Amino acid sequence: MKTIARSFVVSLIAAAASVASAAVPVINVTVADSSGKAAYKGATDGKGTFATGKLQPGGYVVHFSSKSAPKGSKYALVISAGTKKVMANAVEAEKLAAGGAAMKIDVAAGLNITGQVAAEDKNSAPMGHNGKPMVWLPKKLGSNLAAHWVESDSAEAKEAQTSSSFSKKNIQDRQNQSISPNQGGGR
Repeated sequence: MKTIARSFVVSLIAAAASVASAAVPVINVTVADSSGKAAYKGATDGKGTFATGKLQPGGYVVHFSSKSAPKGSKYALVISAGTKKVMANAVEAEKLAAGGAAMKIDVAAGLNITGQVAAEDKNSAPMGHNGKPMVWLPKKLGSNLAAHWVESDSAEAKEAQTSSSFSKKNIQDRQNQSISPNQGGGR
């Protein structure tokens, strides 16, 4: 019985690992310098990350493409070079399959470009430039900004963690009492 239970647990772990790795398919990555010459060609690893070797200073374009990304899925793309970071949210699998997505970044002397691709859902947080998992912010009601990932210590994340929601009646009551919605907590 213990052997059956142990093999069942091992099977569950293996299944979970294959599901986790399936969340981000292999994404092809090409990094080209300002003249269009490829400085790096490769693919993301099992965690959705890649890193070039040291590059010459200058502007680069990082191109992502994939024919294996499941239709209908969306991805967050993050690239960095030193302290510079560029991020794209809600990149659809169909875009990756039909020509791909490109991002520009400037590289200083002695640096490389690192990047991460993450499935865009609340359960798979990419790592931020600060080394901490990023925070998922859902789409705000009435906003044109799509749901997206932000650095956990960013002003946007802190605002979301401390913001309160107010009902229409609560806002009207506060206005009648000359209280700003930013004063005090919500109900």
